[in-house]
Amino acid sequence: MRKNKSGFTLIELLVVIVIIGILVGITLFVYRGAQGRARDAQRKTDIANIAKAMELYYVDNGYYPPATGSTAINPYWAASNDLSWTTLNNLMVGANAIDNLPVDPKNSPTGSSVLTTNKSNQSYAIYVNTWNYCGSGIGQMYLIVYRLESGPKEGQSAGSPCNLSVNTTDIGPNYSTDYGVSYYRVVR
Repeated sequence: MRKNKSGFTLIELLVVIVIIGILVGITLFVYRGAQGRARDAQRKTDIANIAKAMELYYVDNGYYPPATGSTAINPYWAASNDLSWTTLNNLMVGANAIDNLPVDPKNSPTGSSVLTTNKSNQSYAIYVNTWNYCGSGIGQMYLIVYRLESGPKEGQSAGSPCNLSVNTTDIGPNYSTDYGVSYYRVVR
């Protein structure tokens, strides 16, 4: 007499384990891409909010807020990963232009800059015109620079057309869309 054994064979178990492994791998791959896209969506919202705050400041004061001295870039910038952002934030909050300036969702550590060839550096940076670029006066032009994780880089301009040289001392030779940074620029 033969007993019926119930259960799975070793081959059946291995097939199930392989299928589960493939599904987990696909899920992790898709999840990582979704996280990057979600952070990019947050960045775009942040940049729009910063731009609105800059305009509110301009309406009240007749000029954009002055640069606050980034240690990661140079004195003509404010960067979200050093103390210059806190200074700019306090200035903007004091002017009732914004509740708090947002920072990049991954915000790189202090001392690194979005304005480099290192594509893993994530932060926001703002330059406010300290000279007479693009035919505008001092405080009449600003540039916000950021880096997206996925998708193409963006370049948006509002106001007067401008061919801003990127090799000037205050803007810095490292600002270049060739480095994968996106920008938002307004010229009055």
